[in-house]
Amino acid sequence: MIELTAADLCDIDVNQTSLLDRYYTTWYAVDVGGDTGNDHLIAQHHNGLCMIMIPPSNPIHNKVVTNVNYKISDSCDRSVVTLSGKKKKGAKFVQERCRLCIVTCADGTTHTIHAGIRGKILEVNQRLKTNPTLLTEHWDTAGYVAVIQPNKCEEKNIFKGLLDKASYESHLETREPPAKRHCVSAEEG
Repeated sequence: MIELTAADLCDIDVNQTSLLDRYYTTWYAVDVGGDTGNDHLIAQHHNGLCMIMIPPSNPIHNKVVTNVNYKISDSCDRSVVTLSGKKKKGAKFVQERCRLCIVTCADGTTHTIHAGIRGKILEVNQRLKTNPTLLTEHWDTAGYVAVIQPNKCEEKNIFKGLLDKASYESHLETREPPAKRHCVSAEEG
């Protein structure tokens, strides 16, 4: 049995990086769908697969999520994903602005989550349907929205319009705080 001394415990790094920082390259799509603050995080694994997540800067994190619905229209249900073979035959192809799901909050507001990148939907997080609070409580692990496989040929172009972590943090510093944002009504605009 290995015994640890107090000196050994001092050498343990308590500030270890998260799994997200360690194994993924993070990209941020800002103001998705034209909604200020509707930011999405795209976490790209070294194998190329991307997880779509909602970062804490998104207004959804200030609310209680009561429902995540992948049925975005009568004819389109993103939760029905049937894949076969190595080339993932049957995967649905999405564009950046395609809707992945609709999130309903306790205050009655709804928020649309978009893909953020072009690619094939390989998986949607079925756990969000039964436990929607994962979206905000465990946003960087079990609360992912979907897994998308970008086209290898387009990969460099796909991420051109997105911000890296440093650029995103700089963007957040210059963004107007939510309390100071002014919404233009139909009568004003």
